Amino acid sequence: MLQRIVLTVLLVQAVINGMFLTGSFWNQLKCMQLIREGGSIACRITGEGNYDRMSLQNCWLSCNNGSNTFLLPHETCERVLDVSWWQAHQTLTGKLPPFGYEDCDEKLKRRLESWVENWRSYEKAAEETLCQ
Repeated sequence: MLQRIVLTVLLVQAVINGMFLTGSFWNQLKCMQLIREGGSIACRITGEGNYDRMSLQNCWLSCNNGSNTFLLPHETCERVLDVSWWQAHQTLTGKLPPFGYEDCDEKLKRRLESWVENWRSYEKAAEETLCQ
């Protein structure tokens, strides 16, 4: 039993110290910039103002002048560790593991960049359709 506990602590520390949790303030900032950029496009093309906020619970964003909501990529709002590791992480750090947008690894950055590109293409298609 003691070996399991020691192994778990060592694994969690390795994960926390860079093997898995790569997030930093700058990574989080990059993901938030992408979320705001995609959200601004979504709000603008629907005529609902500007990006206002995101809901982690529902994994969507909303605009400041409307009632529509737009889904975010689901990885954005999920915790980066499997739920079976939460207790160990919380014991070591005193808090739950970060959400995807807080950790903002390369995979999520690429996913959000693709999501923003999709919104750009929707905006272009809307302009072409409405300006005919």
